[in-house]
Amino acid sequence: MIIDAFFTPFFPEKEKEFDNAIVAMIDVLRASTVVCAALHNGAKEIIPCETTEKAVSIYSELSKESRFLGGEREGVKPESFDAGNSPSEYDEENVKNKTVIISTSNGTKIFQKAKQAKKRYIACFANMSAVIEKIRADAKELDEREGKIVFLCAGSNGRLSYEDAVCAGAFIDELSPSIKNPEITDTALAARNLYLQIKDNLFEELSKRERAIFLKNLGFEEDLRICFEKDLYPVAPEINGISIKNASIDIDN
Repeated sequence: MIIDAFFTPFFPEKEKEFDNAIVAMIDVLRASTVVCAALHNGAKEIIPCETTEKAVSIYSELSKESRFLGGEREGVKPESFDAGNSPSEYDEENVKNKTVIISTSNGTKIFQKAKQAKKRYIACFANMSAVIEKIRADAKELDEREGKIVFLCAGSNGRLSYEDAVCAGAFIDELSPSIKNPEITDTALAARNLYLQIKDNLFEELSKRERAIFLKNLGFEEDLRICFEKDLYPVAPEINGISIKNASIDIDN
């Protein structure tokens, strides 16, 4: 089984590259964490959009009682949106039983990738154990030699985001011992090594990095405490078509 990682989504996607793959998509700060928060607090579904115009268009087609529009550009809530990109804004009072439409600078772009994959999950520190449980179960259905588990990081404006790479490394470190004969690529190994270097001081180290400083300067320091905490939201968001729903709920029902 191949375990791989991409530090940004800006790579040429080869034909059939993800046909035999499970893909976990990571944008720690903050789209992945927002998706987890919304589903944990009872959202019916999440619809990610690459552009704010598309998000507003979908939002306008839904009834007022059933919709919630969120996202950011340059870290800030767009005008007329119901919420920005802070996980705390997606509480039960705001999102329960609603369709949540989101558009962000980086995260919602990666959610459009790897459409032919067997499974596509949204992953972050906040739902780490739930997604690992799903990947372990799904991996049993993959070809032992050709199957892939891929961690796809959002990055920031085409560049590596340290927290995404470290998060991918945390998943790889936890998951790889339970995979039979794992073939860990150089990128995946680099991600795991980054995580192992700072795992005992995760919050302190990640808080010093570029994107975290950017958010702190905008007044979103509390978001860091949410986004860097493991297993805060025990959900496994899965992309099906244009919609993201909690795989745990779908299976249990």
